Amino acid sequence: MAIWHILNVSSIYMLEYPMNYKRIYLDNYSYFITMVTHQRQPILIDNIELLRDAFKRSKQRYHYHIDAIIILPDHLHMILTPKVAKEYSKIISHIKRSFVYGLVGQGALTPTHEMENRKITLSPSKYKRQHSGIWQERFYEHTIRDEKDWLEKMNYIQHNAVKHKIVDNWNKWEYSSFTKTP
Repeated sequence: MAIWHILNVSSIYMLEYPMNYKRIYLDNYSYFITMVTHQRQPILIDNIELLRDAFKRSKQRYHYHIDAIIILPDHLHMILTPKVAKEYSKIISHIKRSFVYGLVGQGALTPTHEMENRKITLSPSKYKRQHSGIWQERFYEHTIRDEKDWLEKMNYIQHNAVKHKIVDNWNKWEYSSFTKTP
């Protein structure tokens, strides 16, 4: 027996099954996004230039704005406002793929050796689908409903490095849009 969830976002109702998640796409809304590495591997900061390049490539293909972002070793959070709402999933997929291709391209991973070894730790179905083993397959998204919601997410992003005990003060974490780089 399936359990139904009813979502009410700006008078749009959507029914969903827990295992068959449907994303909500609303034009002129911002989305709080979380992307996490597979098994929380701490690889993002060590490969920050590749990640920046992945974002740059996605910006060349899609039109969107990032209000805030923080990158931690194993995950990132951002508030993303796409010009076309239905593209935010494609934007995330493009960023993930570009990052993986960058790792392969610079020799950090090779398709025949490390990538294959990484896939061995995955389930047979993920291996069969050629899951990269770099990112978690899905990402978390939350539609920002109002200014209060937006401010809460901004605050969460700003203080996330402190929450994870990486730094003791948010302005000491250089991989955040809240910190100015020289």
